[in-house]
Amino acid sequence: MVTLDLSRSEARRRLLSLLFADPTHEHHLRDLQRLIGMSIGAVQHVVGKLEREGLLKRRRLGSLALFSLYQRHPLYRETEAMVTKTIGIAALLSRALAKLEAVRLAFVYGSYVSVFTKSESTWSGESDVDLLVVGDANPRAVSRIARDVGARTSRQINYTVLAVKELAEKVARRDSFIADVLAKPILPIAGFANADCTKPIQRKPKDLVKLLERPE
Repeated sequence: MVTLDLSRSEARRRLLSLLFADPTHEHHLRDLQRLIGMSIGAVQHVVGKLEREGLLKRRRLGSLALFSLYQRHPLYRETEAMVTKTIGIAALLSRALAKLEAVRLAFVYGSYVSVFTKSESTWSGESDVDLLVVGDANPRAVSRIARDVGARTSRQINYTVLAVKELAEKVARRDSFIADVLAKPILPIAGFANADCTKPIQRKPKDLVKLLERPE
C-alpha cells in the first residue's frame, strides 16, 4: 500500500516531492541522491520501498538502473493528488520560478514550512502558501505562476515581489514584515546555493542582503 508518511520519513517526503514535480522523468540513484541531498543509503531504502509498493518502476540502460513513477499504479492519481496538494507545492514553485528571468531570491514562509519539519505541522487543508520573490521579475509573471500553481494544487498562493533595493532598504530600517518573516524557518525556492526546496533553512535579514550583493 502506498503511504505518504509525511511526518516520519524526510527522505520519502523529498523524493516524492521531486518525482511528482516531473512524473515522466527517469532518475538513477546517484542523481536522486544529489537532488534530494541525502545519503545514498537513505535513497536506496526509500526507492526500494516505493518499488516494492509498485509506485516506482525500474528500467535497465546497460548497467544503469533508471527509476520513474509507474503511472498505471491503481493509487497513482490518489497519491499524485496528495503529494501535489501538500509537499509538492514548493517543488512546483521552484520549477516555475526557475524559468523566470530576473528572480534573484525566492522563498516560502509561514505555516506551510511546518509541513517539512519534525514538529507537528500547523498548516491545514485550508491554509494558504506565502511566497516572497526578490528581483526585477515582472509581477504579472509571478502572479501567473502563483495562479497556475494555486489552481493545480487547490491552494491560495499569496505572493510579494520586492526589488533588490527595496529589500535592502527594508532590512536597513529593520522593517517588521521582513523581521517577522525571517523569525522562523523558510523554504528556499530560488537563489540559495546548494539549498533544497523541501528542507527548511534559517536566515537573518542581513544574510539575504549579502546573498544579493553577489554577482548574478
